[in-house]
Amino acid sequence: MNLLWMIIFAVSSLALIVVLLRNQLSRLSLKKVVVHWIVAATVLFLMNYLEITQPYALPINPLTIGTTAVLGLPGIALLMGTQYLVG
Repeated sequence: MNLLWMIIFAVSSLALIVVLLRNQLSRLSLKKVVVHWIVAATVLFLMNYLEITQPYALPINPLTIGTTAVLGLPGIALLMGTQYLVG
């Protein structure tokens, strides 16, 4: 049964990729999302490397990168505030 679900997942993922890459608007949107994720990861890395947020070191994982990519600087402030409240 697990093999069946893996095959369905693989086929549907491949179909999604084909649909996204066939349309010009989808390609541009996908490129924009990838660029935002790369910039967000770079900003988080530089903030940790330069120790700008020393008491609140932000981890680099998909959740923090996505939050930073979508919200920008307010997203970083949100992550730091969440870390302050939790820890």
